[in-house]
Amino acid sequence: MVDFSRAWLPYIYLYLVGGGIFSIGMYIIIKSNSLNRDRVYHRLWLHILLFGIFYYMGIHSLFTFAALGKQFLAIGLGLVLIIMSVHLVFTILKTSTKKQ
Repeated sequence: MVDFSRAWLPYIYLYLVGGGIFSIGMYIIIKSNSLNRDRVYHRLWLHILLFGIFYYMGIHSLFTFAALGKQFLAIGLGLVLIIMSVHLVFTILKTSTKKQ
């Protein structure tokens, strides 16, 4: 059995450091008004950016759970990722039909 320090410690480190840098970047973008949440396409891009980091974290943890033999958690997480993807597609379609 793989111990915690070999399976989850790299995951935690990666997303604490990477998530921190992502959060600082998002803070700077929002505070500098580069991303205006009153505009439809800017809200869409904010949605896509947040989706991207959570989706990547989910894929990483899905494969970690699968490698550790936790199929039930991996399948549940896979379903959550599919639902997130469908939600993003519908959000993009709704936004693109609004603009036309």
